[in-house]
Amino acid sequence: MQFRCSARRVAWAAGLMAVCPAMAASPPPDAGIPDALSLESAPEAPARAGPAPLKVFVEGGIGRVSNRYALGSDNTRRAALDINWADRLGSGWRFGLSNRTDYLHPAQAGASSTINSLREAFVGWQDSAGRVAVEAGRVNMRLGPGYGFNPTDYFRDGSVRVVTSVDPLAQRDNRLGTVMLRGQRMWEGGAVTAVLAPKLKEERSTGSFNPDWGATNHTTRLLVSVADRGSGSLSGQANVFYERGKGFQLGASGTALVSDAAVAYVEWSGGRDFSSLSGFTAAKPVAETGHRLSTGLTYTLPTKLALTVELQYNGFAAKESSWSAGTASSARALEAHLMQTQLRQDIGSRRGALLYVTQRDAFVKRLDLTGFVQFNLDDSSRLAWVEARYHWNLVDLALQYQRSFGKGFSEFGYLPAKQAVQVFATLYF
Repeated sequence: MQFRCSARRVAWAAGLMAVCPAMAASPPPDAGIPDALSLESAPEAPARAGPAPLKVFVEGGIGRVSNRYALGSDNTRRAALDINWADRLGSGWRFGLSNRTDYLHPAQAGASSTINSLREAFVGWQDSAGRVAVEAGRVNMRLGPGYGFNPTDYFRDGSVRVVTSVDPLAQRDNRLGTVMLRGQRMWEGGAVTAVLAPKLKEERSTGSFNPDWGATNHTTRLLVSVADRGSGSLSGQANVFYERGKGFQLGASGTALVSDAAVAYVEWSGGRDFSSLSGFTAAKPVAETGHRLSTGLTYTLPTKLALTVELQYNGFAAKESSWSAGTASSARALEAHLMQTQLRQDIGSRRGALLYVTQRDAFVKRLDLTGFVQFNLDDSSRLAWVEARYHWNLVDLALQYQRSFGKGFSEFGYLPAKQAVQVFATLYF
């Protein structure tokens, strides 16, 4: 058992559940849940108090993590400074800057206690008619209507420099953007987008204030996307994506307003990619052909309760049989799989499901509840997370709790962190 515990702590800190010592806030509730018809899975940076072009907030919190395997408990603490700045430069020109600095204790394995994430830094131009737009720089481009899994979100790979929350919406908001040249041609109800993201550096960096170009631009990628809103109750998007060293992927997503209270969505991508164990089983990974799929339904009640149920499929995830023997070799395989899952922002199973719930003004005004359960339908393990957040005008106070369940060699049961609780405050300027 000892070889598993020590290896697990390394894999946990660097991989899927590095979140436990650093659980951070989800996007504040006024950012809203994603508009499924927009085909974008994560909201833009929340607009809170402060000058319109500049939004700043600081966070601080303490917590406690309880571990499995007689590993005891850990006290945690963290602090963060988050800056979003967007403004116009002149006729048709604008710029954007988004940066977050996190202090984490205990630090993630192999990393400093202080990690800076330069999420966005770009300049853009748009013609006077609003039909043509060009952007250059680091841009956080999010694609797909899914909540917990986005097969068409092609620039998610390597984008999370430090895991600050298990909430999938918060992860997509806090991740690094990709350095790219993006051009758009827009028309009434639709747009075509072309993206070139060049290779800048081979390896990722663990330096505290390194921009980490290797995390997001480790290979050359191209994307052409066409989106159309259709009738107003329907919207769709088609994508052609190419990544050097892997090949092409085709993607499509769509949403439908089923009723005044229900929105259905589907998101699919198929083509060439590496499996989650390709680097573990081969010195030089070989791309395989496979598919990813996410489909769900969001239902909103008049009481401000929003419920999302999502079914997920990842044909590039390793099968449970690859590590279920419980040996040293299978433990290393599972660790490699978990780290690749976190790196790619994938689900760790072939078949998964997500239940995501938000309740605004729960019990009393200004108290919001958010929670989800992520299910691995292959090995029956699961991860649960819930947050209660109370808002004042310039301050939020929040309590978070998370718990992982599963047998020893399952995705979530393998993690040494069994449960974690944290209280923190957020001050907006």
